Amino acid sequence: MASVVADVALHATPTVGPAYAAVLVLASLGSAALGGLALAAFARRRTSPYLFVALAVVALAARSALGWLGMVGGLSATTHHTAEHGLDVVMVALVVAAVWYARSIRPTTS
Repeated sequence: MASVVADVALHATPTVGPAYAAVLVLASLGSAALGGLALAAFARRRTSPYLFVALAVVALAARSALGWLGMVGGLSATTHHTAEHGLDVVMVALVVAAVWYARSIRPTTS
């Protein structure tokens, strides 16, 4: 039990330094670029699976925003950690919904 508490404490309060900031910059840029591509793909296809995947990628970008808020002190460690795991659940649910919906649609013949 003590190791779980220590792991949570270490995870919830990262050391803020240049390496941490660099990782956040890369994660933010990467997730924003991927989010833009996902939204462009949805705009082109206009199907529910594309929407679900685009929203999952936007949730990934929101995770980077949470990282920034946690780093600059805008969120408490507990709120940051809870919101981070909440977004994990949202991302997984959206990807599962995209796959389920895509597999349940009957192909149309034209």
